[in-house]
Amino acid sequence: MLVLLLSACNISDKDGMGTVKPNTSVFGVAYAPAESRDPYTTTNKLNYELMGLIAEPLFSVSGNFEAIPVLCTDYTYENRTYTFNIKRDVTFSDGSALTPDDVAYSLNLARDGASFYSSVLWIIESVSSSDRDGTVTVVLKYENDKFPLLLDIPIIKKGSKDERLPIGTGLYAPNGDFTALTMRSGHHSGKTARYGEISLVSVASSEELLFEFDNHTVSIFTSDPTAPSPLTPLSSSDMTDVPTTRMHYVAFNMRKGIFADSATRLAVARAIDRESIANDDFVLMGKATSLPIHPSRSSYPTEVANTLSYDGTISVPISKQIVLLVNSESSGKLAACKRIADSLTRSGTPCTVRALPFNEYASALAQGDFDLYYGEVSLGADFDLTRLLSGSLNYGGFSNPEFLALHSSYLAGNLSHEEFSKSFCKELPFVPIMFKNTAMYSQTGYFTSALPTAQNTYSNFPDWAVSE
Repeated sequence: MLVLLLSACNISDKDGMGTVKPNTSVFGVAYAPAESRDPYTTTNKLNYELMGLIAEPLFSVSGNFEAIPVLCTDYTYENRTYTFNIKRDVTFSDGSALTPDDVAYSLNLARDGASFYSSVLWIIESVSSSDRDGTVTVVLKYENDKFPLLLDIPIIKKGSKDERLPIGTGLYAPNGDFTALTMRSGHHSGKTARYGEISLVSVASSEELLFEFDNHTVSIFTSDPTAPSPLTPLSSSDMTDVPTTRMHYVAFNMRKGIFADSATRLAVARAIDRESIANDDFVLMGKATSLPIHPSRSSYPTEVANTLSYDGTISVPISKQIVLLVNSESSGKLAACKRIADSLTRSGTPCTVRALPFNEYASALAQGDFDLYYGEVSLGADFDLTRLLSGSLNYGGFSNPEFLALHSSYLAGNLSHEEFSKSFCKELPFVPIMFKNTAMYSQTGYFTSALPTAQNTYSNFPDWAVSE
């Protein structure tokens, strides 16, 4: 092992300034051989991310949250029903042709209750395929013209779920002894990448991953720097922010009369300094937002969002003391809640923070034992709010049939982002705070640009610019 690591460290040549220059002729990625490599149910982040090199989705999601067709040419949508035309002349790494049956097989696995993707794909009512027509038909439980944004999930060959590594249509495929990924020639995308071969590095623990990264055997890894026990490199590295759809928010207990008036909810929203929370309490690892849509989205209505901007002089018309509930296991959330409570207290509403371990926090939410709570939810890239407004995450008992109808109309494509956002600001069922970022770490100076996304760490990998 030591000999191999020292050999890999042949990247320590120094330039005239005495700085270490990376050896960009090699690229290595980590995986966990003892863990499941099923992309739909694995709980191992490394193995999940590996699929971004060997499999492709029906759609990818761009940095501004637009759906880009990958394995389908086009689609039709009417009356809760999507019909996707699957690309022809696409082959899996074993040489077999991609078929609609493969796509339907993958989507059904992904929407299963045990799947990582089931929390967003529960909207699917049924999936069927027609090899004769070259189509896959998906029927939804309710209208959603933004559904393609949820289909950035790996498509694998039918029946390959339980193989050593599922068979995909991606640019890379594993070699026979599983020591490397080899770039496929004549890929349907027409693309090639800088690396004809990517070494696969077996790791058994977080400590081993850091060791391999610090010794330059592993070239990149991703982590959440705001986690209770963050995984951070010991050696010099570059960090690339990766925007996610994990939204932080403050919600109201609507069963208590103090928040029955939307004007009171608006005052609370304007007393929250989102920018300071994202930049200071979460150390620049969040993107402040006033709306439940990521600010990077091309259609984000900035002028509407500004109506909820922070106002340090606003008065919040609540005379009694209120309690803000938060999970105590996150230092960032604790700091954010202290900031919010201090701001509300200055605005005339005495506020205290009640911080509980996660299990106790979840129990208090379920029992409605709060006035306000600080929450975090993983939304789909379609930013569907159903679970928060009327589903399993509606802990505060929000109920407004007229607004729910507007939300349904928005999902159906009958209301623009701007129109829905105006309605949201008027009703304010909860207060968006920020969308969290995660981080991709790479060797210092390795990339001049990289384009990871939350859905796919290796998104647009052929287009990543490497230092010369």
